[in-house]
This record gives sequence, structure tokens and C-alpha cells, in this order.
Amino acid sequence: MDRKNFILGTTCIAGAFALFFFTSKPSPAPAPGAKSAAPVAAASAAPAISPASPPPPSSALAPKAVAEAEVRRFVRENGVLRVTFTSRGGAIERIELLREKAAQGKAAGNVLFNAGNEEAALTLAVQNPATRQLESVRSEFLPVAPEAGGDAVTFVGRLADGTRVERSYALSKAGEPEPHLLRFSTRLIPASKDRAAPKFWLSTGSWEPTAGDSVNQFLSVLAHDGEGLSRVGLDVFTDSSGIFGLGAHKAEAEHAVAAAGRAHGWVASGNQFFASVIRPDPAARGARSDVLVRPVALAAGGRGVDAYASWETPAAADLSVTQSGELFVGPKEYARVSALPDAQVEVLQFTKLFGFIPFDSICKLLLASLGGVHHMLGWSGAWSWGWAVVALTVILKALTWPLTSAQQKAAKKMQKFSKPMQDIRERHKDNPEKMQKELMKLYQEHKINPFAGCLPVLIQIPIFFGLYTAFQTTVELRLRSFLWIGDLSAPDTVAHIADFPVNPLPVLMGVTMWLSMKMTPSPQADPSQKMIFNLLTIFFPVICYQMASALTLYMTIQNLLTMLQAVLTKDVSEAVSAKPAKG
Repeated sequence: MDRKNFILGTTCIAGAFALFFFTSKPSPAPAPGAKSAAPVAAASAAPAISPASPPPPSSALAPKAVAEAEVRRFVRENGVLRVTFTSRGGAIERIELLREKAAQGKAAGNVLFNAGNEEAALTLAVQNPATRQLESVRSEFLPVAPEAGGDAVTFVGRLADGTRVERSYALSKAGEPEPHLLRFSTRLIPASKDRAAPKFWLSTGSWEPTAGDSVNQFLSVLAHDGEGLSRVGLDVFTDSSGIFGLGAHKAEAEHAVAAAGRAHGWVASGNQFFASVIRPDPAARGARSDVLVRPVALAAGGRGVDAYASWETPAAADLSVTQSGELFVGPKEYARVSALPDAQVEVLQFTKLFGFIPFDSICKLLLASLGGVHHMLGWSGAWSWGWAVVALTVILKALTWPLTSAQQKAAKKMQKFSKPMQDIRERHKDNPEKMQKELMKLYQEHKINPFAGCLPVLIQIPIFFGLYTAFQTTVELRLRSFLWIGDLSAPDTVAHIADFPVNPLPVLMGVTMWLSMKMTPSPQADPSQKMIFNLLTIFFPVICYQMASALTLYMTIQNLLTMLQAVLTKDVSEAVSAKPAKG
């Protein structure tokens, strides 16, 4: 048992480094001006997409694209979203989130969805019978009564085979529970009564990368089939040599995700803080769905990712097919997305520790608690989210206070008996069995629990990793200031020295960690253990240096409270009366 702290310290360092490396695997940046890869041959379940196809052959269903100069745009808004519709395909060119700033400062614009993407969101795509590729429908769609205004718009167009297409949209009205939702409906009516309407796909649109997600961990397409979540990120479209050759792969041009036997309840495109989610009505899903994901070339060589999704929607009596549902475009606020149906809360993308240990339940509980605390502290003004992090830390410390206090008392007690225990080890170093018997006898006589220090540590680990996971995508903390911290979802950079960011909070965290360890009683004085703990005070600040400042704020306050507890914990009054057992 004398090696307990050494083992725990080593485990913490190994876990921290594994977490750092496994979640910080960078993907090569695309070359400036790089375009998305050309489409590949169609798979049996999902054909390839050709969004910017040359003039199609006569067998194509997509008619000739309308010229840019002839495109008409129509704007609808509800106080939360400003939606720009385009007559090219009757789709959504972009959406401006009126209550979400793109950056700090009064002059900063609002967050834009689908900015820089050549394809509109909810673009209609059909399969070319000759090439087996999907072709985006970019022909002119005429608006129905565009002068009516309001929060709705309807477009009518045709495919090359005469199929009539009716597309309608309606924004949520002011005062409705979720203003970030749009109702959509796409109906295909065949030109002839002896053939069904063709199968079609709808695009999710794309988001730009965020500065805080430098490795594009959260820039991805998600598809939920009611039981599990499929994720496709930019790493699929990037060459990788893997880790020591494991996981090496060539970049794909397109990636298909199928759900046979049950359809996807929703398909989403998102980044670190925002998401667009296509959720078809349950009656319009059918028994199967297909999703085809592709990279998107953005400005300045950047890349995004979007997808085309199709559901086997049942045909009506007139052989027409109608795909209706909801499109959510907004921030990934926990309270907001958890209220959406079909487990859309999964768009938060809670990462797994080491790639396979889930922390979903803990993350959801911590985020719900943080939101509840913030609701009570809303009166505190601009720093309310910072105070909420501080208050949550105090609450968590209060809940674990009895266990930590028992740990400290047990450590002090063992510290008082360290000399008798060391004598037993020296005297029986050649007889481990005899040594353990004598130690157990000593523990029983003086009611020493050598495992008392383990439980608090085991409880603190899931809380730390739960907060680490949750704070990575907590949009509620985005652009929220506290003290000198400009953005609780980003590092607290106050200056740069030769392009190196100066972040004082991780340094303060390291100092308070070192002081709390000095004040916490240790049962042993093993130099190797002291070295481990000293290294922890260096490694943790280094690992947390570029993480969200909310996490380092939590750890700093936690260290200060641990120091306070060490001062308040009463010493054990039992005198050292144990005598070494005779050999």
C-alpha cells in the first residue's frame, strides 16, 4: 500500500497525456484555394454527388442551371433567424443568426450558416440515370406570391422529365417555443401517371470551422438512426499515416452512410458551437435512408463538410412523393437541443475518453446543473456565466467535502504511523507475506483504513473529464467574459510574446495545485512520489494551456477550496503508541 500515491500519480499523468494526444491529432490543412475532390463512382446504396456538374446528358433529370445574374433572392425573418431563399433550386442560400455574434465587439457581424458554400442548404438532388451520380437541381424555381411577405415562401419548378416540384418553407413565429426551427416540404409530382416520382436527396448545408477547434474535432456530419450515432468528419477526406501505421488511410472523395431496416431520425451538419439538423416527419421516413457526405471548399483554403440525405418516403395514391419535416439552425445550447425530439441532444458530440469511455451522462448532468445555477445567478449581469462556473465548483466541492475530509484525516493518521510501518517493512523486507500480516495487524489495532484516500480521487476523475468534455462545446460560455477572461470557451490570452500566447489562468492553476499538494498530508515521504506530484503541477498546466478557460477556472477554484479544507481539517488526536511487532 506504500506505493498507492505513486501508482495514482503515474496513472493521472498517463491518462492526461493519452487524453491530450488522442484528442489533439491534427489533420493536414488544405492547400490554399484547394477544391473538394471530384466525385467517385456510385456505391450500390448511395450514388455519388456531382454538385457542380458540366451540362448533363439528355438522360439527366436535373435541368439546366439558372445563370447567376438571373437568380432572385427572398428574405424572411422572425427576429431570431434571417433566412435568404434563392430561386436557384428553391433552396436556402444562407441563414443569419440574429442573436449570435461571430466575434466579440459591437462591430462584429452575426453568425452565418452555409456561408461560403456554393450549394444552398436543402438543395434538391436527383440521380442521373446514365452516370449514377447525384446532380444538384439548380434550375429556376418560381416563387408563389412573393409579395405576400410574412414568414413563409413557396417555390415551384420542374425536373427535365417534366416532374413538378413544389417546395415550401415556414419560419417559426415569434413566441413559439423554438424560434430556430423552419418547417419545410418538398413534393415531387410525376408528369405521367404510369411512373412514380424519382428518388431525391436534400442537403444539410455547412458551417465554417471555429478558432477553438483547430483540429476540426467537431466539424462533422452526424446521422442518428434511433439507436446509435454515425459521425463523419474532415479526417475521412484527408490522407493520414495513422499512429505508428495504425489507422492509416487515403482521403475519400465522398463517404456514404446507410441505415438499412430503420431510417435515420435526423441528419445534421455542425461545428463546435452550432448545428443544422434535418428531421423529417416520422411518417415521411420510410424504412431506409441514405446519407452521402462530402467536403466543401471554403474561402482562403478552408474546408467544411455537408451531406445529402434521402429517405424512402412512401408514395401517395397519385405516385407523388412528399418529404416534409423540420430544419433546426442554431446554437447547441444544452437546454435547447435536449428539448428537441429524437435525441437531437446528441449533436453536442460528447467525446469519449481515450476514444471508448463514454461520459455522456455525466456531461449532461453537469451541463444541466451549470444551466440551473446560471438561471439563479442571472441577476449578476455580464459575468453571470463565470460566477455560475465558480458556484458549480463550490457545490461540487461541498458534495465531495466529507469524502475529501475523510481522505485527509486518514492521510494524517497514516503519516503519524509512518515510522512504525517503515520499521515493519525494513524488518520483513525479505518476507513479504509476514510484512503484510504485520501491517494489517497495525491497521486493525489503530483503525487505519489504507484505502480511504482512493475514493475521493476516483470521484474527482469523472467530474474533471466530464467538465473537460462538456466545456469543449458549451456554446453558453462562448464570448462570455469573466474577470480578465474575454471568452470562457477559449484560453484566457491577455497578450502575445513572439506569437506565443500569454495565458495567466493555467499558470495560476499550476501554482494553486502545487500549494494544495504541499498542504495536503502525505502518508509517505518517498522521493519518487514527491517527484510525480511536482511533475503533475507542470504537466497539467501545459496540457490545459490551450483549453477552455472555464475548465482551468474550475480547477483553480477547486485547488483553492482544497487548500481551505486542509486548513480547516482537524488533526487526529490519537497519539502514536504503536510498537513494532516482534519478529
